[in-house]
Amino acid sequence: MKGAEREVKKPTRLGQGGFTLLELVVVVGIVAILFTVGLNKYFDLLVDVERATMEQNIGILRSAVAMQVAKKIVRGEVEGIGELAETNPMNFLTEQPQNYLGEFQNADPAAIEGGQWYFETAGNYLVYRVKNTDYFQSALAGPNRVRFQIDLVYADHNGSGRFEPKIDALEGLRLAALEPYQWLKKRQAKED
Repeated sequence: MKGAEREVKKPTRLGQGGFTLLELVVVVGIVAILFTVGLNKYFDLLVDVERATMEQNIGILRSAVAMQVAKKIVRGEVEGIGELAETNPMNFLTEQPQNYLGEFQNADPAAIEGGQWYFETAGNYLVYRVKNTDYFQSALAGPNRVRFQIDLVYADHNGSGRFEPKIDALEGLRLAALEPYQWLKKRQAKED
């Protein structure tokens, strides 16, 4: 076999490893689509968490206000219920939320980080500064936020539009939003 030449085998397609350029582009495209869909779902979940947490805190605060009214009634201090109007409802909680910053006089809402609560002493209202602003709408101008205040609930017997202790019947207190607001299902476009 001196003169016999060896036959060199050429690799076949079935034996080769790796991807063609087309296969790689398809895989990258599919991964990009899945990433985009997953990221959008993630942001939707963050908005849902913020909305649910804010509404849960409002529910807790409303319960705390109702408990203060009940305490006054049990103690026979019905006349003192009116004194609770426009006070800081966070003071009725045994433990305040971690994202409650405290009381401020004439705070600039733009300077408050989103996802934070604070009480504005100048107007006697509680403020929640919204973090996911693209999914929120409010009647307030400026940074997205919600304002709440403890209001008297009374029967306005003389139609004056204000509570008069000797004339009107006090029915209780409520924690109410000062302006309408809503959480959006879809992201709203930014106005430039």
